[in-house]
Amino acid sequence: MRLTFPEGFTLAQVAARLEAHGICSKASFVKAAQTYGFSYYPLVKKIPASSQRAYKLEGYLYPDTYEFYPGMKPQDAVGRFLRNAEAQIGNRYSYPGMTTDQVVTLASIIEREADDAENMKKVSAVFHNRLKAKMILQADSTRDYCNEYLIPVFGDKFKYYYNTYPNRAKALPAGPICNPGAAALTAAAHPAQTGDLYFATGTNHKYYYGKTQAERDAKMKADKVTPLYAD
Repeated sequence: MRLTFPEGFTLAQVAARLEAHGICSKASFVKAAQTYGFSYYPLVKKIPASSQRAYKLEGYLYPDTYEFYPGMKPQDAVGRFLRNAEAQIGNRYSYPGMTTDQVVTLASIIEREADDAENMKKVSAVFHNRLKAKMILQADSTRDYCNEYLIPVFGDKFKYYYNTYPNRAKALPAGPICNPGAAALTAAAHPAQTGDLYFATGTNHKYYYGKTQAERDAKMKADKVTPLYAD
């Protein structure tokens, strides 16, 4: 059975799709991803062991089309994603001063914040610039991930480590918030060269950027639009 998993799917969404097609239960897939030993994959071995991380393999279930069969072992299903991630990510994406896991984490945010390659690179620049300036990251997507995928399962246990809106959150979250594709990974490793620190999506679905909030808002005002999302 061929199943497609798009860019931006979370581990929970992947597990739910597998269950819906009778491959394995959602619970067994999540358990395998959390507890089975996959450290023979070099990419997995690089993932830091941390009690602050909700889902160890979030970010590494590479989006693609896969062959599965009903009733397969959940660890085998997980392995298919990881083998592809090893081939598609490996050591291909790097950025000075960041680990591969940090690049994947940033890419996962970019995946959820922008919907085309050009804006992914511009959004990447905003977040890189904020990190360098030690600003609060303030990514709506991290707050949404907490509300939709973490709090319903774990309560507030991981909220502190993933929500990048509180004043203390002047860094990346503890791990990826979805499984990013090639465009987002490329953007994380190769951001646009801008000094922008703010962006928003207008009601016209156009992206607006600025070095200050005032600059960004002035561009939107000139186009007579209001923000749908603003970071």
